[in-house]
Amino acid sequence: MSSMQKKASLIWTYMVPKAPLLIGTTVSHYTSGPPKPSWSYKFNITMALAKSFAAHLEDIPLKQTQAMSRLNDKYAPVHSDAIATESSVPNSYRDKAAGYVDTLLKEQGIDSTKLGWDWKCDPRAEKPLKGEWTEAKVKDDKFAEGRTVLYLHGGGYFLCSIKTHRWATWNMARMGGARVFAVDYRLAPDSPFPAALHDALAAYLYLLDPPADSGIAPVDPKNIVIMGDSAGGGLTFATMLAIKDSGLPMPAGIIGWSPWIDLLHSMPSVLENAVSDYLPSEGFTHGGQASLKKMAKVVVAAVGSDEQSVLQTLPAVQHYTNNQLLHCKYVSPVLEDSLDGVCPIMIIAGDGEMLRDESIVFVNKHANASTDIQLRVYDDMPHVFQIFGFLPSARHSLWESGDFIRNVTLGGPGVAKSKSFERISVQV
Repeated sequence: MSSMQKKASLIWTYMVPKAPLLIGTTVSHYTSGPPKPSWSYKFNITMALAKSFAAHLEDIPLKQTQAMSRLNDKYAPVHSDAIATESSVPNSYRDKAAGYVDTLLKEQGIDSTKLGWDWKCDPRAEKPLKGEWTEAKVKDDKFAEGRTVLYLHGGGYFLCSIKTHRWATWNMARMGGARVFAVDYRLAPDSPFPAALHDALAAYLYLLDPPADSGIAPVDPKNIVIMGDSAGGGLTFATMLAIKDSGLPMPAGIIGWSPWIDLLHSMPSVLENAVSDYLPSEGFTHGGQASLKKMAKVVVAAVGSDEQSVLQTLPAVQHYTNNQLLHCKYVSPVLEDSLDGVCPIMIIAGDGEMLRDESIVFVNKHANASTDIQLRVYDDMPHVFQIFGFLPSARHSLWESGDFIRNVTLGGPGVAKSKSFERISVQV
C-alpha cells in the first residue's frame, strides 16, 4: 500500500466517522462561539477531536485502552534535531529506593494490608527500569554540561510511556539546555501505589550515583530538575516530598504541568471546567473507576459519619490506589502541610482545565512557605496544553519552563525567594 493509500485509509477509518462532530462543532463555533472566547476555529476543532478520543477510551476495556496507548510507542518519532538513547536503571537502585519508601509508608501507618498488595514482591519490578536520554544534536548557548531533567510522563498513572512523551522531553532538552532522562515507571492497576513513586525515587538515586561502568557521570542534585505533566506532575510532587521526608539531597527545582495532586477530585473546577477540557467529565471510569459522581456520593454519605467507612463501601475510585489511601500525601500531594526545606517550584496550569483549582489551592496553602513557588495560569487553556504545539500559549509555557530550568540549576541566576501567581493571556 502506497503512502497516499495509507493516508486515505486513515482518513476514511478515523475522520469520516467524526464528520457529524466536525460539522456540529463548526456550526456551534460560528453561531454560539467556542467554549472559551480566545479559542480559534482550529483549536476548537482540535479540542472536539481530543475530547471525542478521550470519551472513546471510556467505551473500551481498560486493557484495550492501555494497548492502544502502547501502539503509539511504535510510531512516536524522535525529533530530527534530537538524540534519543535507550538506558536502564539497575534493580539495585530499586532496592535502595525500597528502603526509603518502606520507611515513609510505615510513618504514614501504611502496610501491605492497607495497600491491598505486596509492593515489595511485584514481578514487574524484576526487570530493570527502562529509561531514555534525550538531548539536542547541536548544543546552543543555552546548554550546560551536567544540567539534567528527570521527566515523569503523564497518563493517569495507567497510560502512556516515555515514547508518547518525546514531544515533552525534546522541548525541555532544547529549551532547558539540558539532557533529559525519562523513565517508564510501572503503571496501575497491575502495579498500583507505591510502584510509580518507588521507580521515580530509584531513578533519582541513579542520577545521583550511577554505576561506575554506566558511562554516566554522577549528577549534582543542584543540577537536577524533576518535572512531569498531569499524573507525572503529581508524581513529581510526591517524589519531592519523599526526598524531603527521607533526608535526601533536594533537587534544584521541580516543575508540574497541570499536576494531578488531588486524587480525591475535591475541587470545583473538576465540574465547572468539564466543557472547556478534553478530560472525560466523569473521569476515566472504565465501568466504575474514578467516577466523580461516586466521589460526590462519598461526600454526601460521609456527613455525620466516618468517611473512611463510607469509602470502604464504594468500588475503587482511582486506578492508582484504593479509596482508603487517597488521603495519603504521596498520593494526593495537595494534602501536604509543610514545604519547609523543599526546592523552588513552578506550576503551570490552564484556566480552562478541570484540574486548575488544585494548583491554586496548593500555592495558596503554602503562601508562607520558605521556598519559592511560581504559579502560572494561562487563560482559556485546557489540561496539559503544552501538547498543542501550534498554540502561542504552549510555546510561551515551554519557554517559561526552560527558563526556570536554566535559572535554578548550577550557573543560573536562581529565582527570587518569593511567591508569584500570574494569569497569562496569550492570543490563541
